[in-house]
Amino acid sequence: MKDFNINDSLGFIVAKTNYYMKSYFSKLIKDNDLNITTEQWAILNAVYHNPGASQTDLARACLKDKTNVTRILDLLVKKGYVVRNIDINDRRIYSITLTDLGESVLEQLIGISDNANKACISDLNKEDYLELVRTLKTITSSLEKRF
Repeated sequence: MKDFNINDSLGFIVAKTNYYMKSYFSKLIKDNDLNITTEQWAILNAVYHNPGASQTDLARACLKDKTNVTRILDLLVKKGYVVRNIDINDRRIYSITLTDLGESVLEQLIGISDNANKACISDLNKEDYLELVRTLKTITSSLEKRF
């Protein structure tokens, strides 16, 4: 059998990095007394960048399935962060928009996210960081072409 060390596998390294980054971001969110998850943050951010988008569009933007997006949106509506509006062209579709409260929470989350990102890359110099981002984008692009 071929010797394989999962700790040297790119997929495992990326997954492990994602786990720790998400956990650290979640901790910062809790430390700032915000009642929101990283998944909810992703949806809020997608709504901000795609105002009036449908649930299907948001699912695509966040790389999540429609069922999870519907569940997350239900929670965000309850919290008063977003509203669902019936689409004027197709009553079967909802367009999602942020509320003023949602925008306020999102503004706080952007600051927290910025701080988290800075902490995560603090041991990298600018060139290493830019190379890492370029490399990951290249890998992502390569993989997207295979679907």
